Amino acid sequence: MANMKTRQLDLLLHDFELLAKTALTQWQITGKLLKNNAVEQLYEEAEANETILDRLEIKIREEAVFIIFQFNPKAADLRKIITYQDVTTNLERIGDMLFNVMHFLRVTDFDHPGFGELKSRIGTMMEHVGDMLRNSILSFSNEDSDTAYRVIEEDDCVDELFHQISLYLQEEFQDRKLSKSEIRNMIHTNAISHNLERIGDNAVNIAEAAIYLIEGKDIRHGNKE
Repeated sequence: MANMKTRQLDLLLHDFELLAKTALTQWQITGKLLKNNAVEQLYEEAEANETILDRLEIKIREEAVFIIFQFNPKAADLRKIITYQDVTTNLERIGDMLFNVMHFLRVTDFDHPGFGELKSRIGTMMEHVGDMLRNSILSFSNEDSDTAYRVIEEDDCVDELFHQISLYLQEEFQDRKLSKSEIRNMIHTNAISHNLERIGDNAVNIAEAAIYLIEGKDIRHGNKE
């Protein structure tokens, strides 16, 4: 029975690692599409990865439920299983939001006058959010609370970048007669930055789950005790 439980936990870990790797691959694809949104093969790859993410989320949830009911794990293992479920949910949501970003990138013309600066700002925001995403996964996988706390601190910077993009959109175009293409670009750019900000929030959720796993401390909703 003990060997069977170990195999099931190893399977859960393997599927989680595949889920995390696929989410990071989607992030890399998104970065490539920001540079060149006309590469059709990247969208096809992203769509296949989105299917993998959805299936892995279901599989991991089923595996976690099976382990709990079949083996009645002790407190430490149970906490790990529960946090795997929480992190899995956040990674699947990140995948959905990355897919949203790719969709909006596909229909946004950053070569249009006035939008080159926005592309640069989106790129800066992506660098920060990408660091948060990678480090949150590392903090959880390596049980590294120091990295997890740094991810949480970085969220303020991402929120500020999101605010700056929103402010730039308001100030840059407020006194101009806008064309339909400019209005579409503005809506799409705002949607991209909003989804990136939400990805940052989910990275924070993963970091908080890592802290709960490592320290047994729930720091969500400002609870630091």
